[in-house]
Amino acid sequence: MDFFAGCKGATLANGLIWLNEPDEWVFDDTGLKITAKAESDFFRPYGGPSHDSACFLYRETTGDFTAVIDVRAELFNFGDAAALTMRADETRWAKLCIERSPIGEVSLVSVVTGPWSDDSNNEIISSPECYLRLTRKGSLFGMHYRLNGTNWRFVRAFGFELPEKIMVGIHVQAPSTPGCRAHFRSFTVSPQPVEDFRSGD
Repeated sequence: MDFFAGCKGATLANGLIWLNEPDEWVFDDTGLKITAKAESDFFRPYGGPSHDSACFLYRETTGDFTAVIDVRAELFNFGDAAALTMRADETRWAKLCIERSPIGEVSLVSVVTGPWSDDSNNEIISSPECYLRLTRKGSLFGMHYRLNGTNWRFVRAFGFELPEKIMVGIHVQAPSTPGCRAHFRSFTVSPQPVEDFRSGD
């Protein structure tokens, strides 16, 4: 299902809901454009202050699924990111991001939180644009990414005991300064999980 179908301007459709709605967002003929607020993030470091302020557009999804987004971002500072995210509540969630690193590179970053956030960097990509995919098969989850014209590449798999119904959506974060922007060109969710997490098929 195309979750962007019927969305136009500042009108949502298909059961989409904002958590931490941003000041600047709009649907046009090319998809959804979002500008993140400063000091917005999803992260729960062990022993440190928690952050639950990133703008998150989601729909509740039940059972197995595969979610795919096509995203291009403008990432200016460390931690700026555009992400595909699933969430049960503020202490149980996971995100797959294209993110600006401390030394300026763009990389695939995944975080699983329950209740504390891990932080795993994957491959470096030449520009902040790609497809991101998140799939659920029972209590097993997989993350993948794909560049234009290439096959899906494995990021990680993990077990996570979550309710049957969770929130699945997209988010943009700017942990320090404002200005991070993302252009989500598509967002689709199907009820079929990816069969082979390692191969991506």
